[in-house]
Amino acid sequence: MRTEAEAAGSPLEPGDFVQLPVPIIQQLYHWDCGLACSRMVLRYLGQLDDGEFESALQELQLTRSIWTIDLAYLMRHFGVRHRFCTQTLGVDKGYKNQSFYRKHFDTEETRVNQLFAQAKASKVLVEKWDVQHQRQ
Repeated sequence: MRTEAEAAGSPLEPGDFVQLPVPIIQQLYHWDCGLACSRMVLRYLGQLDDGEFESALQELQLTRSIWTIDLAYLMRHFGVRHRFCTQTLGVDKGYKNQSFYRKHFDTEETRVNQLFAQAKASKVLVEKWDVQHQRQ
C-alpha cells in the first residue's frame, strides 16, 4: 500500500511551477466569486480601474447572475487575451434545480445561450473541452 506522500507524487521543484503576485480581492457577496477573480486578474495585469470595472459591468448588463461566459465577455471587454474552455457550450441544464439559479433559470438560459451563440462574432474564444483537458 502506498503512503499518502507517495500517492501525492514527487515534491515540486522550483522550475515545476510559476507563482504570480496576483493580489487578493475578497468577494463582496456569496454570489460574486467570478467577479472577484476577474478583478484580481485585471489588477495583476495593471488594467483595473474600479470605475471602469463598474462601467463595464453596467455596459455588459452583469448583475447578480454571473455565468462563466459573462466573465469571458468581461475579459474581452478589457482586451485580455484568453480562451474560455468549457464542458458545455451553452447552459448546463443541471443548474436548473439549484437554489441559486432556480428562480430566473429560464430567462438566464436564453440570455446565456445567446452569449455562446454570439461568442465568435464578438471575438470571445470559446472551446469545448472535457475534464482531461482534451478538445472535443
